[in-house]
Amino acid sequence: MLPQPATSLRRGLAATALGLALLAPAAPALAGTLSLHLQPRTAQEARALNAAITLYSIHRDIRSDADIRQTGRNNAAALRQSGPDNRGIIRQRGADHSARLDQSGGGNAQVILQFGRGAHADIRQTGGQAGIVLQFAQ
Repeated sequence: MLPQPATSLRRGLAATALGLALLAPAAPALAGTLSLHLQPRTAQEARALNAAITLYSIHRDIRSDADIRQTGRNNAAALRQSGPDNRGIIRQRGADHSARLDQSGGGNAQVILQFGRGAHADIRQTGGQAGIVLQFAQ
């Protein structure tokens, strides 16, 4: 069982993801980019976020430490991992997105989700880091 702060973080992440998912149909009507970056401030928060990303991976039946799925046109993604226990997930829907994730050192976890058109993400993790990037672009 995860400690109480991790439970709160998981609930907060789930509520944020749900809220942003509800915005997805409205995204084409918006101008510019809506971007949310979740990065923990403490080692305990990083472990909790890493656990949440691991649970998401299990739920989505991701069987490796890296997963890239793109739907749409002209999307580009790169994921490089060195070191043990890194987990990277990139999912892009729409067109003209680019995402690059570079994980080294081990114990990293990152999710990049991009929707709409023309979002860009470039993330580097160097050991024990975790994060989530959600972007809606037009």
